[in-house]
Amino acid sequence: MIQVESVTKRYPTTTLFSDASAHLRPDTRVGLVGPNGAGKTTLLRMIVGEERPDDGAIRTRPQLRIGYLPQELDMPTGMTVLQAAHLDDYPEHEAKRILSGLGFGESDWHRTLNTYSGGYRMRVALGRLLLSDPDVLLLDEPTNHLDAGAQTWFETFLLASSATMLVISHDTAFLDKITTHIWDIRHQRIHTYRGAYRAFRTARARLDAQHAAAGRRQAKEVARVQQFVDRFRAKATKARQVQSRIKQLEKLKRLDAKRPAKRLRFRFPQPAPSGVHILELRAIRKQYGGAVVYDGLDVSVECGQRVALVGENGAGKSTLLKILAGVLPFESGTRREGHGVTLHYFAQHQADILNPEHSILESLEEAAPLAEPNLLRSIAGVFLFSGEDQKKPVKALSGGERNRVALARMLAEPANTLLLDEPTNHLDPDAVAVLTDALTAFQGTIVFISHDPVFLSRIATRVVEIDAGRATDYCGDYEYYLWKRAQELEASKERDEAPARAASSARRAKPRATPSSKTPAPGVPTRRDMTKTLRRLDTQVARLEQDIAAMEDRTKTRAEELAAPALYRDFPRWNELHQEHELWKRELDTLTARWAALADERESLQRQLARAG
Repeated sequence: MIQVESVTKRYPTTTLFSDASAHLRPDTRVGLVGPNGAGKTTLLRMIVGEERPDDGAIRTRPQLRIGYLPQELDMPTGMTVLQAAHLDDYPEHEAKRILSGLGFGESDWHRTLNTYSGGYRMRVALGRLLLSDPDVLLLDEPTNHLDAGAQTWFETFLLASSATMLVISHDTAFLDKITTHIWDIRHQRIHTYRGAYRAFRTARARLDAQHAAAGRRQAKEVARVQQFVDRFRAKATKARQVQSRIKQLEKLKRLDAKRPAKRLRFRFPQPAPSGVHILELRAIRKQYGGAVVYDGLDVSVECGQRVALVGENGAGKSTLLKILAGVLPFESGTRREGHGVTLHYFAQHQADILNPEHSILESLEEAAPLAEPNLLRSIAGVFLFSGEDQKKPVKALSGGERNRVALARMLAEPANTLLLDEPTNHLDPDAVAVLTDALTAFQGTIVFISHDPVFLSRIATRVVEIDAGRATDYCGDYEYYLWKRAQELEASKERDEAPARAASSARRAKPRATPSSKTPAPGVPTRRDMTKTLRRLDTQVARLEQDIAAMEDRTKTRAEELAAPALYRDFPRWNELHQEHELWKRELDTLTARWAALADERESLQRQLARAG
């Protein structure tokens, strides 16, 4: 369907492709992978004709309908959701079906796009693209703005679609679910692998190991032959053998021992200390037009916390982060910064904070106008921008490279509070791992938004869930939040089902017209009812025992941390850990009391069953 033939693509400071070839075949779903800046987005742009290769060609089948979803869109925000997604050639109900799968309800059809977050606008564009039913889908980071429910629907849709696909994504789990092949951009070429992402990683690791072993064997043989030449070059009796070995070396096709890509390594600078209280919002009201996002919202952030803002897309997480950062006005309420607080705000969309006409160095100079040029060049080098690359304009960078520039700006001038909106979007897996390490080691305060569960698990020490204009606080890490939410949902489900269970039990307990001695009195549960209840109690008690053991381990570990002498010199940090420790102990007491009550109920029920024979 699409043939990439010996393509070369150069820029003034770099060559992305050199004699690269690949063939996109019908009925395949191909994941396009490679490090940030390797040329993934450029390849898609060349396929759709937005850029041209310097050499070679990209050929497409005649009358081929290609649908392209770029990373960043410029959509008319005055249109309604239905207007923006609906195509004249397709029934309106089909547009509504696709939009519903992407998280829009009936009340959204006639809302204008300017009332939605950037993530929801991207969903509208994705819905319009899917509705057009193209032969080939070219998708550049399509899951960046999808929550778990919408992503599950999207994956199901793609797997059921007859379209051929070429997809860029740094979400390796997503790639593993949908892909049949992988195109790996390495060393300016495109290497094709059959199978999903996990199979590709295994195959590439095996090939790399084979290549490395062959290179070592060849280097050893070259060294042996060279040693012979050096040793006997001056001996006339060995002249023929020496010349023979010199020709052998000249004819040898050397294996190209490519160095692995440099790994990004950095640490956030040690910031000046702040006071205990970082940020405080009181009675915040925020609305967009007639849509009220928050009314009476209270949120506070303390020193040393790493706070994750979670919730469905469109709940108002980015709005809250912007209010915390002081870059978004609100209708009423107060925002207060604590003593000595310095802020860095990392926006979700890089166009919000980077001047596209600036070079990388100019962007760093903008962030830290008093910094020494040599320091800025060094910081750019840390993020793998060296030499002439530092003069690249921001508009020529890939999404991942722009994210690296924005992170580099944070190093140019230290701050003790970082506000990060989806910082891992567009970063390849290796860069995400390094960013995670750097944030974990950061001594300041972090408030962040992310849909990446691994990133959330490693970074968060506190979770704030945003839902329907309310902020619910969970003073624990992300795993604690998931556990607590599961407990709350189970309790809510039990409350909702209790009336139905009681009515059902009453119906089953109703005496027959001709009662016998074995018929229970009205309102008395049957043996079957008691057995079912006992099984449910067994399950709940076992689950609570697991939860209690986990909480005991957590409190024990925290107690050991609090006992460390070095921690006493950092009172704000000690106080934060101590408060969490106290909260966990209270939670442990609650769990233990709940376990004891259920255990007593189970024991009583066992005695009733024993008496019933």
